[in-house]
Amino acid sequence: MRHVTMLPLAFCLLGLTCTDDPKPTDTDLPGDLTWFTTCGDPVCGGYGGPFPDVPACTTEAEDDPCSTDGTQCDPMSDCNALLVCASEDPKDQVGGCPISQAAAKRDIAYLDPTALRSTADEAMAMKLATWSYTWEEPGTRPHLGFIIDDAPGSAAVRTDGERVDLYGYTSLALAALQVQQAEITALRAELAELRSRLAPDTCGTAEGAKGTP
Repeated sequence: MRHVTMLPLAFCLLGLTCTDDPKPTDTDLPGDLTWFTTCGDPVCGGYGGPFPDVPACTTEAEDDPCSTDGTQCDPMSDCNALLVCASEDPKDQVGGCPISQAAAKRDIAYLDPTALRSTADEAMAMKLATWSYTWEEPGTRPHLGFIIDDAPGSAAVRTDGERVDLYGYTSLALAALQVQQAEITALRAELAELRSRLAPDTCGTAEGAKGTP
């Protein structure tokens, strides 16, 4: 947005210089470069860097001006978002952040019961561990999760094999919950049927049976 300072009409009436074409008083013009954050992880799960070939940020901050288009730095955020120098927010562009609406996707295939069970089994078999990163100070609170080396082909691992796909990781856990809930619902229905079979009839048969010789 351009911010323009207009000379007050009173100045003109006093004989001071006036103009019909005032100049902008700031530099917020189209094409200015600004530090923007990238998308980061779909679910914030703690810093997972450092990123290859991306230097750590020093004084750079989101919304501050910058000078070289396309330059990136790593602010070491919990969501693993980077800072990028650009004239427009990359998160608002086509191909920016992940979008969940169907209109932005193709080849959608919902999991059938067999595939859902297989996905749930993968989640249940995943080994969890605690660890500290090599660059963290001793005594730092340990992180919790799985190790990519234990599940390199998992849907919870990004295609580059280097980082966790937290959206996929969360979906694995959801698959396990859906399968377990289906089993609980089935067991409740079975238990209700057994109880109805074992319950005394409405005529008091169970009470009458006590006095039968």
